[in-house]
Amino acid sequence: MTAPPQKALLPCIAVLLFVIYCPGQQSSESALQNPLEQLSDALQRVVAYTSPAIVEVEVIGYTRARDDDDDDDSARGQRGTEVLTRTHSFGSGVILDHSGYIITNAHVLEGGRRVRITLDEKLRRRQGRSAGGRMSVTFDAQVVGTFEEVDLALVKIDATDLPTIPIADSDSLRPGQLVFAVGSPEGLKNSVSMGVISAVGRVSDHDRGATYIQTDAAINAGSSGGALVDTQGHLVGITTFIVTEGGGSEGLGFALPSKLVYSVFQALKNTGHMDYGDVGLRVQNVTPVLAVGLQLPQEWGIIVSDVAAGSPAAKAGVQAQDIILSVDGNSLSTSPQFVTAFYDKRAGDRVQFEILRRSRRFTVDVAVVDHQSDSEKSPDTANVERSLLTKLGVMCVPLKPGGPHSVRRSNYGVIVVAKLAASENKTDLISGDVIRSVNGTMVTSVDGLRSMVDGFEGGDTAVLQIERRGQFKYVAIEIN
Repeated sequence: MTAPPQKALLPCIAVLLFVIYCPGQQSSESALQNPLEQLSDALQRVVAYTSPAIVEVEVIGYTRARDDDDDDDSARGQRGTEVLTRTHSFGSGVILDHSGYIITNAHVLEGGRRVRITLDEKLRRRQGRSAGGRMSVTFDAQVVGTFEEVDLALVKIDATDLPTIPIADSDSLRPGQLVFAVGSPEGLKNSVSMGVISAVGRVSDHDRGATYIQTDAAINAGSSGGALVDTQGHLVGITTFIVTEGGGSEGLGFALPSKLVYSVFQALKNTGHMDYGDVGLRVQNVTPVLAVGLQLPQEWGIIVSDVAAGSPAAKAGVQAQDIILSVDGNSLSTSPQFVTAFYDKRAGDRVQFEILRRSRRFTVDVAVVDHQSDSEKSPDTANVERSLLTKLGVMCVPLKPGGPHSVRRSNYGVIVVAKLAASENKTDLISGDVIRSVNGTMVTSVDGLRSMVDGFEGGDTAVLQIERRGQFKYVAIEIN
């Protein structure tokens, strides 16, 4: 890959601004044309340097949608029943490793049964593979891992010697800095838009453990997972979402900073998951209203909303309504800053909190333990391949004795977590049902249930015994 444009772009812009705002200094149209051409050439170099490392991500699978037409009375009384709808969507990705590792947003892959990557057309001759007698730049991809807390995922294709984008230090970004967004909005490969950094350290309403770069560079549907690059063509962020009223770009785009992206990329590449530390605290942002109601000493910063019983924080004496001023000497102002402070911590580490409790300031030393994922969370629909029972039109997961579902009467069976839209077989099953038996035969696993129902032919009847909200009932299904 040729050298990046380096410092050529900003001097051109400076000259252009001088020309525009000092017209009296110019005597002819040719004097204006030269800096404009220089600016155009510099922009083209940035795009040419960056675009080969941007890919289109195609996802075929299932996503969740609300089930509004269930006729069962008890189903209508239970909100939260989920329906799986078959989808075919597009997003963007960035090659970060020559051997085929590509970073994108986790939400781009949601529900995916098949993920395909299409490389830039410039790579057809060098990187194309033979498919059906022609050279193709589309590859099947394997999901290496996801880190949903910050909406990032890593996939890999079977290719080598791929172009990559150098990663810049996102901590050095400043408002007003010129940037470019490169992605595949609406499936339009390698679309480029130009803008500036509007702000850094933005907090979103998405409840993610990250802060964002805000930019006015145009970002639209399908840009998710694309690159935000600086004037040298270096990656400063991964475009993630937009705030919009009408569905299009309104100059409110947000990207995950490259420093966080690189940290997650390394973890997913090496282990397939992102381990990080925890101390048993949950925090939220202080607001003026919250400060007045709780009579807090300040109306900004982060407040402890919950302390897990028996956690390291509880043992260290941290209490609800404490305001955390800093972690290891680093000042905090938002809850995502608190969460990200633990991404590089591991069990056995120790952290020091500076705490404000009413009018008293003090520090506490707290041990770090491994973060535990939310066990109550529904399984990712990326696992739909092994969880989907097409003849029943549902997605199921095993019932784990002693797990979060142990309050149920059943100690065996499988749990319905979603339904499949437009299934051939209409069922009265809803999310949360435990399927205990089929025609009197006990169900002990998802694979066992699949084997039973796959043995049915059109016209056969399957009678399921289920548990719903602590009560047993039968559900009859005619197999089409």
